[in-house]
Amino acid sequence: MTMHTYDIIISKRHELVSVPGITIAELSRLCECHVSVAKRLFSIGLIEPLSGGVTPIFDRSVVVRARKALRLKRDLRLNFDAMVLVMELLDRIDDLERRS
Repeated sequence: MTMHTYDIIISKRHELVSVPGITIAELSRLCECHVSVAKRLFSIGLIEPLSGGVTPIFDRSVVVRARKALRLKRDLRLNFDAMVLVMELLDRIDDLERRS
């Protein structure tokens, strides 16, 4: 599987500023889901933050992972626990394919 890098630019006062990560609110907007769903993905350990604290910051690559998980949840009608299991199995398959 090829890893893609995405740059996200946030506009502030007509200046373009590149940020090292995204907030949970920005993640929910990019994944087109409610903030509570994005927070659930974080709380069940499906996505890991770059930094903790009051406002966790996530790497931009979690957008792809979160969208993939939400697509599996929607298409296969999985609950959150089953979605995590399927994502773990897919991660293991990817790891095994990289090793060979």
